[in-house]
Amino acid sequence: MIILLKHFKRGRAMKKSSVILSLVGLLVFCFCSTSYALDFDFFGTMPYHNDVLQFGFTSAGAGNVTLFSSSWDDGGFDPMLGLWDSSGNLIYFQDDGHNTGSTLSNSVSYTHGTWDSYYTAPVGVGDYTVTLTAYNNFNNSSLLSGGFNRDGETPILITSWNQPANGYRTDDYAFHILNVSEATGPGDEPGDEPGNPQPNTVVPEPLTMVLFGSGLWGAFLRQKFIRS
Repeated sequence: MIILLKHFKRGRAMKKSSVILSLVGLLVFCFCSTSYALDFDFFGTMPYHNDVLQFGFTSAGAGNVTLFSSSWDDGGFDPMLGLWDSSGNLIYFQDDGHNTGSTLSNSVSYTHGTWDSYYTAPVGVGDYTVTLTAYNNFNNSSLLSGGFNRDGETPILITSWNQPANGYRTDDYAFHILNVSEATGPGDEPGDEPGNPQPNTVVPEPLTMVLFGSGLWGAFLRQKFIRS
């Protein structure tokens, strides 16, 4: 009788453990099957007046991406942001956002002024490029391969440049990409910490945290039910 009771309790504990592990597995599966929206913050310097900095991001699902700078109102040069698809076709190009206020990125509030760039654009699944240039280094055409109108000029240090409509400004930039699955800055490779070699806000790795947390929670519940 005692042996049968032990086998019964062991069987019941194993069933409960299987249920818990199945629930944890379902949680991870659901999380992995859903695109996760992240914010990416890039900070650095653009030394010359005709530099073109390129950022890349990946969208795992159809939705809206927000791009904005937050450095002009802090004394940085007047920036312009262009959005291009994976084939180098222009989606949107903007000089001034005329959006005075603040926006949250990674739970941090960043202020932006009239001449900071700021816009939201619809995107589908895929890879995209964002270009950062100083006013008035506009794109030459609707193709990224067409270059920009200050290409070929002798580079001038932005800190020594009397920027049109702005005067003398710093070469600092702060740029933010909201609601995407991955993003890289100048010199980065896919999978790198965003923004290196430029200093940036570190973005959490949500999938890793969910897997780790789910494992701990599953182990805790398993022990609890076995003991019961």
